[in-house]
Amino acid sequence: MGNREQVTQLVDARDWTGVERLLGSLSNMELRRMERVMREEVLTRLDNGLFWETLLHIIIYKRAAFLSGVVAVEHLARDGTLDFGNEWVKRLYEYLRETNEESLVKLCSMMMPLLHTEKQVEGMFKALHVENEVTKLLVLLKVDSTLSYYLIFKTLKLIENKTIARKCCMAIIKRQNDMAYNAVSLIKAYFGLEDLPARFSLKVEEYELSHIDRNFDTFLHVLNGKRPRIDFL
Repeated sequence: MGNREQVTQLVDARDWTGVERLLGSLSNMELRRMERVMREEVLTRLDNGLFWETLLHIIIYKRAAFLSGVVAVEHLARDGTLDFGNEWVKRLYEYLRETNEESLVKLCSMMMPLLHTEKQVEGMFKALHVENEVTKLLVLLKVDSTLSYYLIFKTLKLIENKTIARKCCMAIIKRQNDMAYNAVSLIKAYFGLEDLPARFSLKVEEYELSHIDRNFDTFLHVLNGKRPRIDFL
C-alpha cells in the first residue's frame, strides 16, 4: 500500500497517531510530495468537520509544510458547506495563537481568493480573530474580485480615514483593469478623494452613494456602470 492510500485510510479513521508516525517515516522528498497529496487529494474530499480536524493535526506536526493545505477549503466554500464555527477551527486558532500568531493572517490571505460570500469572509475573520480593520484591508487587497472590492468599501466606511482610503485606491489602480478602475471610482466619489493618478470612465451620481453599501448586489450593479436598484414601498 502506497503512502497516499495509507494516509487516506488513517485520516478517515481519525488515527492521528498513525498519521504522525507515517509522516515521521518519510524522507524530505517524500514529505514534500505528501504536502501536495494532502493539499490536492486528501483534504479536498473531506467534509467540513474532518477537514478542519485533519488540517489542525498536520499543522501541529509541521506547520511550515502543511499550512498551505488550507487552500483545499475551496470545495467547501463552493458547495456552501464551509462552517468556521466548527470546534476544530477554534482549536486551530488557539494553537496558532500560542505558537505562531502571524500564521492566522497568512491563513486568511490564502483563503480569501477562494471564498464566495460576504458571510464566509466575515466568518473567517471572526473565527481567526482578525479584528483590526487595517489588517482586514491588507487581506482583502490581495484579491482582485467584486466581493473583495465590496468588502474593502465597507471596511473603509468603518474606518472613515481618507489617507487609508487613498492608499487602498493607489494599490487597486496598479491592477490596471476596468473593474479595478470602477472600484476606485466608487471609493473616490464616496470619500471625496482628489488627485488620483488615473482617469476613470465610471460616473457616480450623488444619490447613488447612499445605496452602494446596501448589499453586495447593489454595489455590483453600480460597479458595472448601472443605476442602483431602488425599491420603493
